[in-house]
Amino acid sequence: MRKPALDAETVYTTCTATARPKSVRPHLQQLTADLNDAVARYDTAAAGEGLHTLGDLQHQPDGKPDKQPGIKKPKPKAGGLNTHLEAAYTNRLVPEKSPGHGFYKQLMEEAPDGRCPLCSQGVADTLDHQLPKAVYPLLAVVPVNLVPACRDCNFHKGDQAPGAAEDQTLHPYYDHNVHDYTWLVARIIEPPKPSITFHVEPPPDMPPTLAARVRLHFTTLKIARLYNPQAGPAVRTLSLNLRRWKLPSSQVPQHLLELAEDAAAENPNSWQTALYTALASNDWYTQGGYEKPWR
Repeated sequence: MRKPALDAETVYTTCTATARPKSVRPHLQQLTADLNDAVARYDTAAAGEGLHTLGDLQHQPDGKPDKQPGIKKPKPKAGGLNTHLEAAYTNRLVPEKSPGHGFYKQLMEEAPDGRCPLCSQGVADTLDHQLPKAVYPLLAVVPVNLVPACRDCNFHKGDQAPGAAEDQTLHPYYDHNVHDYTWLVARIIEPPKPSITFHVEPPPDMPPTLAARVRLHFTTLKIARLYNPQAGPAVRTLSLNLRRWKLPSSQVPQHLLELAEDAAAENPNSWQTALYTALASNDWYTQGGYEKPWR
């Protein structure tokens, strides 16, 4: 995905200009220089897999909430600005009639085909904070930190802040090189109960940090559970077509490889690419498995 063209300061100013009570507005506007500095650091860090290096921005400007006995997620400090920074997103960017909703719509409209770029399956119906607003309130309405996403991915990703380079899920605006490598594979489980599962297997030449992040992304967002149920119907339709076309079994592998190539042109790590590639190399399927029921 392309990075949003929206200006961070413009979005911030719009979303804080009507903060309540009015007395807090000047204090929020005084943070503009800090915001711009944070955005510049974020851009550099994200481009180099370094969002974990922004730890000093956590809970700024108020500082880390005081620990409260029995409460895992303490509230921001009373009387501080962090609550108002989070409210700039919740109350003045998201609601339909809020002053910043136009920006919200622009960001949502960038979702590829209206789908979540984190899993490529769900409908993008919310914005996900790449660095969570509960931990990085100063980045709550920064456009490059806001990614269109489905609610499931947004939920599973949670409010965890990365502590190391390997702890970062993929960022659709920055991690464009992730598809320079083919890392998604399908495994065919043969009869008596045929099925297909999907796994991450990074190639040897994939940078170790990126490989670790792909694994983290796949497991954190529980992506396998989205792909696995789609494979069965796809194989049943494919098998039906192979029987209808009456292809000689010797030609089936090449046909499947062509389907995989077509899918890879769109996304080399789509479940379709992995599925057709795995089927093409599976002797049981290509030598007659497609003639049998797949349940």
